[in-house]
Amino acid sequence: MATNKKKEIVLDEYQKKVLTYVADGESLFITGKAGTGKTELLKAIRKMYVGKKVVAVLAPTGVAAKNAGGFTMHSFLKLPLNPYLPEHKVKPDLYQLNESGAETLRSVDILVIDEVSMVRCDMLDATDAILKHYRNNNTPFGGVQLIMFGDLYQLSPVAASDDKKVLKGGYNANEFYFFLSQALHDFNYRVVELQKIHRQDNREFINLLNDVRIGDINLESLKMLEKRVDNNYSPDPKNGILTLMTHNYQSNKLNKKMYKSLESEEYTYNAKIVYITDKWHEKYPIPFKLCLKVGSRVMFQRNDNDKEQYVNGTMGWVTHLTKDSIYVKPDNGGEVRVERAVWKQYDYFVDKKTKTIYAQVSAEYHHYPLKLAWAVSIHKSQGLTLKEVNIDASQAFAFGQVYVALSRCKTLNGIHLLAKIPSHKIIADDVVRKYMASINKDGYVTMPEDFDDNDYEDEPLSISIKSATFKRIISGEKTKHQQLIKDAHWAHKVFVHNEDGSVCINKVWSGKKIKNYWDMNDGHFPFIFRKYQSVLFINKDNGNMVEVEVDGEFEPYEGLDADDYYNWGFKFRFGKILRIKEREPFDPNKVYKVRIVNI
Repeated sequence: MATNKKKEIVLDEYQKKVLTYVADGESLFITGKAGTGKTELLKAIRKMYVGKKVVAVLAPTGVAAKNAGGFTMHSFLKLPLNPYLPEHKVKPDLYQLNESGAETLRSVDILVIDEVSMVRCDMLDATDAILKHYRNNNTPFGGVQLIMFGDLYQLSPVAASDDKKVLKGGYNANEFYFFLSQALHDFNYRVVELQKIHRQDNREFINLLNDVRIGDINLESLKMLEKRVDNNYSPDPKNGILTLMTHNYQSNKLNKKMYKSLESEEYTYNAKIVYITDKWHEKYPIPFKLCLKVGSRVMFQRNDNDKEQYVNGTMGWVTHLTKDSIYVKPDNGGEVRVERAVWKQYDYFVDKKTKTIYAQVSAEYHHYPLKLAWAVSIHKSQGLTLKEVNIDASQAFAFGQVYVALSRCKTLNGIHLLAKIPSHKIIADDVVRKYMASINKDGYVTMPEDFDDNDYEDEPLSISIKSATFKRIISGEKTKHQQLIKDAHWAHKVFVHNEDGSVCINKVWSGKKIKNYWDMNDGHFPFIFRKYQSVLFINKDNGNMVEVEVDGEFEPYEGLDADDYYNWGFKFRFGKILRIKEREPFDPNKVYKVRIVNI
């Protein structure tokens, strides 16, 4: 009679070396491209210490925690939802563990954090503070051995717009990767990059993913992706194949279309808002009016901390509805009666003398933690593993976004591309490259403590514009700008240069109707733009100037100019106008530091 035996974990030389480091008590960051066995190595570490040491496995999201067989960082450590800055003592929401949780934390020998690429630097600093507090140990991370797993070439950690303002001030950074945490500055940890690819049966797809991962993709790989494009393919509301899209408005539009096709009766559920000291002024975590039908495809938006029947990101189907009850069948089996979840809004009060931030609940939002999910954003999909997936990444805008979307699927044949992915959308973050390049031959990080990811030009980029456009910027009506690059002068102004002085781009930006992109940099990717903190817009009619801060980075832009010539260019968003000020009127007799270029 056949028996079900667990598959034996077979490790390569890199993975065995990691186990040696772990046994020696070293703290580690373990990374590597797709297919190098990070998950298997995590399992091996847990197996090595069964009955010997207490190993706590944590992850930043519910889906990632479930995949790793562990807990979310927020539930295990009771991390605050608001940003944490190390120089502040946060009260009362930093130390929230009960005695049982505190005792568990004191007993931990090894703390494993999976998918650490999604962990913000302030989350890691909060983890450090909590461990020190409950373990009564002021050494980094309270003296526990820290082992981190992750791939930094995936999407960077997410922060709400208001949180970004706080974090930018605290960390002097635009992105908030874990390696920028203050706790790691004083912490001796080794970085190990796994090298050997194990999934040989899928080697072609793995190679494609790894090219996309580092933003260095060639024409052959692009052709492989183009073969997965099916313009006639249409998502089916009944087959459960998830569609990944770059923007929320895209996924919302598709979800509405799928929902409208259902013929079952509609039920509407309204949120309940509890006002304590203030109105609810944040974005609703779930739409105030939630409309559902039997047969709706949904995703849970919160962890079920009471019964552990689902986590944030669990997919399912609505099976039964009444006016005051919702039943969902999760994809992993069973049926759940969904209860309302509670989101809390805080007001914060700062004591400048003690640098203490006091948090007080000002309002509560009670609602069913469900969202229509025939389609979701690529950001929301991180951590999912799918046999089949629909993808529209044609409007990708973030580092690692295309890589995350493609790598959700187990095979290339399981991917249905709803649109062609433009080559210049496949980009990797230069900050990550700098960090990885700072690792010496022994695996230790040599990045300076004052590392700054803001490698900006000293002066703003100057752009001369028409009076009407100038007025729209002043009024706040214009929130983004796009600019074609028409000549070598402009190319040198906005693109980074190679050591020999040539422009560091990979595609033709000259005015040619033939779209031949492969005659520079050997066909490699991506565009590498100079970084500008601000743009100086100059009114070409009267010389008045206004300086506008750039929100994010320059993005590639392609289009036709007035003469119907094909050109490359760039675009950027103002978002919220962070700083806008009129300078003195232009004086033709005065020498300015910035060069004024008419377009």
